[in-house]
Amino acid sequence: MKLIIILLLALFPLCSSASNHYALVFENNTILLVLNLKCSPCDLNCANIQYQIFNKETESVISGVAEPVTTGIENNFRGYMMRNNNTFYTLIESDNENVWDMSVEEKGTQQNKDAVQKVKYQLNAIFDNGTC
Repeated sequence: MKLIIILLLALFPLCSSASNHYALVFENNTILLVLNLKCSPCDLNCANIQYQIFNKETESVISGVAEPVTTGIENNFRGYMMRNNNTFYTLIESDNENVWDMSVEEKGTQQNKDAVQKVKYQLNAIFDNGTC
């Protein structure tokens, strides 16, 4: 129930503001990810994307700025990248409809720069109010 309230609070600003705000919501058993885009979902150079990651197991929340991930000369859209201190989150579209692959990579600290911990998740897209 707490999670639903948090999700509604995260999406509320989108409903009450201009029509050029879009949201993407992804979920699995462990994570709920909300992306708030304050530009067109077709804008591959959007610099105004906010993210919130809710960890259902620890009931913790992190937030920050996300950026689109593109590849190739033609800037083919692949997904989004997020960062929180030494932890990098990459969300990439998979070949399966409404399923996205998320990798979490934690870089080492100043004392142990070589240490890298990597975890992969699959998230289901459960809400998307923007189309190209």
